[in-house]
Amino acid sequence: MGYIQGADRNQTILLPDTLDDYVGVDNEVRAIDAFIDSLDVGAIGFKAEPAKEGRPGYDPCDMLKLYMYGYLNHIRSSRRLQKEAARNVELMWLLKKVVPDFRCIADFRKDNAKAIKEVFKAFVKLCNAAGLLSHESVVIDGSKFRAVNADNKSYVSSNATKVLLDVEEKINQYMKELDESDTAETKAGALTKEDITGVLDYLECRKAQLTEALAQMESSGENHICTTDPESRLMKTRDGIRPSFNVQTAVESDNHLIVHYDVTSECTDWNLLEDGITGAKIALGVENLEGIADRGYGNSDEVLQCLLNGDTPTTHPNKGEKSRIFRFQKIDAEITEEMLSSKDKCTLLKCISAGELPEVLQRDDVEIEILKRREQGTGLYLNKETGELVSYAEMKAMGGLQTAPVDVKRDPPLQPYFKRDIEKDIVICPMGQTLFYAGPGQPNGKKDTTIRRYHRLSACSKCQNKCTLGKRRIISFKEGETRKDEPFYDRARENKIVRKTNHKFKAIALSEEESSWDEWVIIRYYPNQQHLRKRNTVVEHPYGTVKRWHGASYLLTKGKLKVAAETGLSFLAYNFRRAMNLLGTKKMMELVRA
Repeated sequence: MGYIQGADRNQTILLPDTLDDYVGVDNEVRAIDAFIDSLDVGAIGFKAEPAKEGRPGYDPCDMLKLYMYGYLNHIRSSRRLQKEAARNVELMWLLKKVVPDFRCIADFRKDNAKAIKEVFKAFVKLCNAAGLLSHESVVIDGSKFRAVNADNKSYVSSNATKVLLDVEEKINQYMKELDESDTAETKAGALTKEDITGVLDYLECRKAQLTEALAQMESSGENHICTTDPESRLMKTRDGIRPSFNVQTAVESDNHLIVHYDVTSECTDWNLLEDGITGAKIALGVENLEGIADRGYGNSDEVLQCLLNGDTPTTHPNKGEKSRIFRFQKIDAEITEEMLSSKDKCTLLKCISAGELPEVLQRDDVEIEILKRREQGTGLYLNKETGELVSYAEMKAMGGLQTAPVDVKRDPPLQPYFKRDIEKDIVICPMGQTLFYAGPGQPNGKKDTTIRRYHRLSACSKCQNKCTLGKRRIISFKEGETRKDEPFYDRARENKIVRKTNHKFKAIALSEEESSWDEWVIIRYYPNQQHLRKRNTVVEHPYGTVKRWHGASYLLTKGKLKVAAETGLSFLAYNFRRAMNLLGTKKMMELVRA
């Protein structure tokens, strides 16, 4: 029994009569064709009218179709797109057998960067009209995309100075060898005069690059610079510190479609939460929105601004806390109903400082509290030697706060941490002793059952190598915590253990009438931490898919505007494929033509 045989290459066959017969009715290129043809390319920024003189140009709709098909099928290179247009039957149908030159293909993406981003927005509006987008929440995250900038074309001010000194030293060394080569006899294996001259030329070029980079950093105030793509920045990635762009996305939580994206030069996500939520609100056409983000967006100022906008910034609170706390010193001001309903942030902050909660913050997850505390430095202290009462400032000036290092000799512990066994509810100290549960923790004077304290006086009193200057050591563990490092022994070796040396002053307790008090307004915001659990399952999928499509996480263009066009095409292709999987070709075309 033989193998499957193909057709004879010389046999005459009857092919379909038209090119349209090669493309099935459910082929996605028909949906691409319908979507691009539905756009008003002139209104969104493309050159809609052809030139009246000279050689005819390519239709921007055809170029858009070519790029959209390419990004859907893992093709970003302009040369590869040109090759595919000449041999790919689907592209022949889509472009009506037009084969643009690769330079024209590359220039189209470069020259129409703003308009390409508008195409992405147009498709998001189409998905919104189809009911594919959730209006309740989006997940915000950022990812680093490698810029078109070599590592040796990126300079850090501190490192560049050291490298410049090394280059100058090598130049002097080779100049000396060049002088010696003129007088001494040539030895076997030694560098010739031409070799040394070539190395000197390279070092002089390198010196000029470093000098120019240092001058640019000094004039711009930056501590690093990328010379090939000046808008990129050195960022921490999985491959180390690399020249990159920080690409931000907002992904809706129902169908995982990208509703908003932005390209930034920010090295971290710390100040980008409000911009991400605002961009998603504009894209979805809603007034308020929940934005879910990880700890990298935990800037309290950004969270407060989002709350004042009426949005819900769902991020992790500070470690060990259940809420995010904002403090304002209380002021005396008259607050009106009009001020409470205002949208001006300065007015809202004035209402909060006066102890009134504005309407935008009158919600279940926000609480307000007014606390009184004694003003720092207003207490009185008794001088035990003279019997006179002095103020805090006088006590401090007379040495009442003096401390001195304590000579603590401790041997290295068996383990440098306290280890908790949750099942047995015990803790093993650094010296191997067992500590037992001693009640819940009481941070700020309030019992918290999620914090458990452990100690054992009998073990500490007999320990010759204990990790405290007191009689016993009490250690607290938060919920789920199993290990706590103990720095006492390291601090003891470095003479950092100090103790108060002046004991002649005693604090005097004052009544409320005698004390000076400050009033503070405390705002507590309790994020819904259950929503944080779905963050990874929503926002990581688009980044992973886009980077896998490209085969790498690198870019092909330079500058934020052009990079925004390139990433816009990637995210447009991702959204298009998701929508096609949800709706199908027929329904998608009906939606486009509606």
